[in-house]
Amino acid sequence: MDDFTDAVTLTAREVSAGVVVVVVTGELDMATAPVVQEYVHRRLGDASRALVLDLSGVTFLGSTGINLLIALRSACESVGAALRLVATTKVVLHPLELTDLIDHFTIVTAVSEAS
Repeated sequence: MDDFTDAVTLTAREVSAGVVVVVVTGELDMATAPVVQEYVHRRLGDASRALVLDLSGVTFLGSTGINLLIALRSACESVGAALRLVATTKVVLHPLELTDLIDHFTIVTAVSEAS
């Protein structure tokens, strides 16, 4: 992740057959979105049922991060997988509300609710 290792941390795990959870911790902005996009796309093939983005550790969500979420939703739809967002903080929920996108995503409060 080169220069962005301090700005964003990514981990992934398969929690059940076809359900992959990607945990994003840190900033989701113009600098980190390409790294996150590449990381998630590499795991999309394993997410035949659902891709869960755990955003509970996100400390900043900029417009580029929001655009990334929209693109990831489309990518999931194209492979027949659902996209679920774990979002509990104002840092993530407020920008989605301001842009009137909150209803365009399935948002849950815990990974256990997403699979």
